[in-house]
Amino acid sequence: MTRPIVAIARMPGAEAIEILERAIAEAGFRERASAIIAENPAARALVVPALDAMSAGSASATDPRLVEHLLDVLVDLGFAEVAVGSTRDSSALWLDNRDPFVVADLLGYRYETPAGHPYDVIDLAEDLVEAPFPPVSPLAGTPLSRSWIEADLRIVFASNRTDEEDGYALCMATLLSVLPLADKDYHYRHRRDRGAVAAALHAAAPAHFAFIDAIRSAHGPGGASLPHAIATDTIIAASDPVLADHHGALLMGLDPFVSRTTAIALRRPGLLESVTSTGPLDRHEGWINVQPFQREAAAFRSRSVAIDRSVRPLIAEVDRELFPFINPAVDRLNNLVTPLVAASIEQGDGHLRALLDLWLGQIGFATHAWATHFDKDALRRIEAPIDIDPATLSDSDFASLAEEVLPFAGLLRGVPADETGLRWRSHDGAILFDGTRRYPIDFDSFVAAVPIHRTIQYMNDYIGGEARPMARDKQGRVTRQVERNLYLPQPNYTVLFGGTVIDVTKIETTDYAPRHQRMVWKTIGSANGSALADDGVVVFEALGDDTLVSIFGRQLFRLPPLLDLVDLDLLPDLKALLVTDAYRRFFRRTVANLEAVAEGRDVRIGRTWSEEIEQLPLDRVVDFVRTRIERGEVDPMAMLRKLVPRPGALPTPVSIDAQGFRHFDAPSAAGGSEPGLVSRIAADLRHAARVDMGMMA
Repeated sequence: MTRPIVAIARMPGAEAIEILERAIAEAGFRERASAIIAENPAARALVVPALDAMSAGSASATDPRLVEHLLDVLVDLGFAEVAVGSTRDSSALWLDNRDPFVVADLLGYRYETPAGHPYDVIDLAEDLVEAPFPPVSPLAGTPLSRSWIEADLRIVFASNRTDEEDGYALCMATLLSVLPLADKDYHYRHRRDRGAVAAALHAAAPAHFAFIDAIRSAHGPGGASLPHAIATDTIIAASDPVLADHHGALLMGLDPFVSRTTAIALRRPGLLESVTSTGPLDRHEGWINVQPFQREAAAFRSRSVAIDRSVRPLIAEVDRELFPFINPAVDRLNNLVTPLVAASIEQGDGHLRALLDLWLGQIGFATHAWATHFDKDALRRIEAPIDIDPATLSDSDFASLAEEVLPFAGLLRGVPADETGLRWRSHDGAILFDGTRRYPIDFDSFVAAVPIHRTIQYMNDYIGGEARPMARDKQGRVTRQVERNLYLPQPNYTVLFGGTVIDVTKIETTDYAPRHQRMVWKTIGSANGSALADDGVVVFEALGDDTLVSIFGRQLFRLPPLLDLVDLDLLPDLKALLVTDAYRRFFRRTVANLEAVAEGRDVRIGRTWSEEIEQLPLDRVVDFVRTRIERGEVDPMAMLRKLVPRPGALPTPVSIDAQGFRHFDAPSAAGGSEPGLVSRIAADLRHAARVDMGMMA
């Protein structure tokens, strides 16, 4: 097996091609590529560069000259076919000319190498085939380009740049451009965890080699959207894109694990073992990183899908001649906002952007908290596939479930039920609770409408997850199952203190009898550490012409840090009040959901993600206003007349000082016909706005 290698070629003042050639030589790239040719003389190579820049010559894009020189190297080695590949990114929703072959042309790719070898630019969102993603992958079912899957040598050639959220965006960020859906922010950052997506793509269809173009880099708080160029005269070549990112981050003076995109892949066991590394590891001279508080502010803002997707078009330096805005209103907003933020970044601090991100993040947080309490259908469902390999579970894991969980249910014996039928007690920090509800529905009809193995998905505040049957009986009913469940923060008010979704992975067994069914479940993991225990039992049984449902649970959820500071065991009356209220709500709403399901109603909360493209929030606002105007419901001229006073309606100032400030007398105590002070100030502000609008026009 070939040892992993990272070669860093730093040659201040040297030509870019010379630096690339040194990196190629030190990384043994020609030898590795030649081995592929030896096995397959008709081998094909595909290079994926950073093509998401918004202006020609941008430091956030891979230099086309380097890519084309690499293509010449590949042809000289004997590759039968070489090509450049990419896909559209999220900017295609608000900018024209973002198809890969158009972008490549506008950024300087010539479709022919300096040595005269022609090459194609391939849209990797076309000619899709089934990809080797396992069922537990966040990309399960996602197709990939045939060109990428069938390439004998896959290369990612990233640019060297900072990132507002991740600290840096190198090879793993560029690798995401292989994925087919255009709105990558929507589908691969918000809808799915981007780190899990990057790790899954790298594991299933990896790049075989990686380069980072650090000849001319983009540093500073602006990242790729507001790049600030710096000469770093370096090329990194590596046998693994994750290793390239690791060393690229070190050259920036960063902990490589700060990147949410790369961190999961970096934790692959054995990654850094036996790595051969050549070249310097000292920080690029003059390099400026995105500060930690700025990264966290950007991450806080991006928690809101709507706000994040609205902000990105407004804070980006764009060459409008090459990539004109699709929506004129967004164009004007970008022209207003971007210079302000860019000016802050030019001063070297980026505080204005961080403050803007924090302010927008607070709006997003408040909106989410409101929806969690009062408008749950406005939330987005969470797509979270099972995060363990079911093949690792044994028969004994399932066979012992009942013996492990049922004894806890017996500990509630003797506890009196309240008026709702609920009873509970504390046990080793967990809450044991149970309750029953009798439904005036015959047993056979109830179990036909409410499959018991799906009971957890019908419980209160279920917001997403996946269930995978592992065994069935002769009637096809599920008897063993692995399930991942996500619920809104419990109780809901904990969201105000930083409470997260409850994320639990469970194994389950179900027993069936003619007049009785029972499911038992046990927690085996919690991806975000939100639950130490969420075990339980649900029983459906016939009771005359009715159906009796019994639910038992053993739950121990982590409280957010602010609430965890309060030891409620020292305040038993308050704890009893809070716990009783929380479980009454949970039980009441859960049994109501089961009744609704029995009656054929949908009890799911939240809204689904679009499978293709969801319109940008800014575009929806513009369309709404335009429609109102077309219907005559809004008269923009009338609104303008209200904002701009008539000539002569302004009060006369007593004096105007050297700075241009206007001074007025206070209103007389007797009143009279002269406008009051507040009215006069408002009129003066409207006049200033009119003057400013005239200057901007």
